[in-house]
Amino acid sequence: MRIIKRDFFVIGSGVAGLEAALGLSSVGSVAILTKEKVDDCNSVLAQGGIAAAIGKTDSSQLHCADTLLAGAGISRRRPVQLLTTAGPRVIRTLIRRGVRFDCDAAGELDLGLEAAHAQPRVLHYGDQTGAEIWRALREETARNSRIKIFSETDALDLIVRQGRCLGLIAADAQEALCCLGQAVVLASGGCGTIYGRTTNNPVSTGDGIALAWRAGARLADMEFIQFHPTALNLNEQPLFLISEAVRGEGAVLVNAQGQRFMPEYHEAAELAPRDVVSRAILAEQEQGTRVFLDATKIAEHFPERFPGIYEKLRQVSLDPARQWIPVTPAAHFIMGGVQTDTYGRSSLTGLLACGETACTGVHGANRLASNSLLEGLVFGGRIRAGVKRLPEYECSMIHDQEILASLPEMRHDRKTRPVSAQDERVRSLQETMWRKVGIIRDAAGLSEALHRLEVLAADTKADEYALINMIQVATIITRAALARRESRGGHFRSDYPLPKGSLARCHSSWAIDDEPFARA
Repeated sequence: MRIIKRDFFVIGSGVAGLEAALGLSSVGSVAILTKEKVDDCNSVLAQGGIAAAIGKTDSSQLHCADTLLAGAGISRRRPVQLLTTAGPRVIRTLIRRGVRFDCDAAGELDLGLEAAHAQPRVLHYGDQTGAEIWRALREETARNSRIKIFSETDALDLIVRQGRCLGLIAADAQEALCCLGQAVVLASGGCGTIYGRTTNNPVSTGDGIALAWRAGARLADMEFIQFHPTALNLNEQPLFLISEAVRGEGAVLVNAQGQRFMPEYHEAAELAPRDVVSRAILAEQEQGTRVFLDATKIAEHFPERFPGIYEKLRQVSLDPARQWIPVTPAAHFIMGGVQTDTYGRSSLTGLLACGETACTGVHGANRLASNSLLEGLVFGGRIRAGVKRLPEYECSMIHDQEILASLPEMRHDRKTRPVSAQDERVRSLQETMWRKVGIIRDAAGLSEALHRLEVLAADTKADEYALINMIQVATIITRAALARRESRGGHFRSDYPLPKGSLARCHSSWAIDDEPFARA
């Protein structure tokens, strides 16, 4: 086993991870570990844009209010205020760093409107906003001599001694690695791949959340999964996202008979919160009709405004000027994750998290559209301050050889086998989560899912880390969903269809062998 020493290890190379690494590089050496190529992350798939209150009639207070409303009464106010207040500053900083945003004919930043926003406040670069922000950050990290990237390297388990995270065990294609440093930052994204329909990159198997769980760190709000209403309904995995911005520009949802149905479900129609739109589409599908997005009224500027989506539709022989776009809900984002404070610090000293892997409580029960890129930048940028607030690290506390001698026998001595979509166990997991722990849930289905997950867990080999991670995260989500006997945001129980007052502002908080709920 080879020893690698850096001051800080960042797991994940999305926007949050890169921003955290750049900040940490000012106080020490940084290693970024990615399990595939550096650009295999959800950040580059983010189409819609980044929300910030920079419009003349907008304010951070209004952005805060919209975020709290979307969070269905469970968002934590302080992190929401931090997020929305920082928005304009983040945009100015991104522009100075070379990020390009679309402008209108007058040369002003073009602001889009998305669901549950009271004001147009979504900045974009075509429909490739995430990729554009990621590009600028990646170029910055490439110029930084204090940051080294280890691609195609699996993070296997965290190393915890005397109550502190000292590093992690990893493995590349050749050998196992013992990575020792002052702190580990989890920024590995979400877990959409546990669902049969998802917009997530296939690498999104919940690794960071599972690593933290096994190490004893607390998780929070794991029952809250956001399903994006409009993924392209083709036989693909992952499903191609049709950005919410398309509806913001004027596209409408129709059934197979061409009838618009969203006004029957919510006064905001197509721009209702994502959980409402997803359930409405599912209700239409369960009546035996397909659902489509009718973008014919915005056909004139569709290719220019949404070039990536237009090219994808062209590849599958769909013309949005003449044809409706078949859509379906798909797992998109987890509001829960590793429980952290606003500096990214988890309940385990030396372990921090940011981005989708973390749960500051900013999203509550349902994330407001286009807040995810902003979250990654704001809270990824606070990791440096979080590290400086950790108890002083004593390098002599435990010697390298003592750590090596105390490590359990490696379950695998090199990069693990990737999760195969053709593996019957993976397909069973994804089918179970989609049908039993999906958009609509009930006690019977959740209990059945737990049983199936137990069977799958017993059928895994010790070196199948990615599959083990998927099963562990799926089990925690299911347990949390079973424990929350109400409906709120992205968590809808048909047997408890209304929110319960006693659970308002109550967050589920999980650690091994703990009770599921702890009051905020």
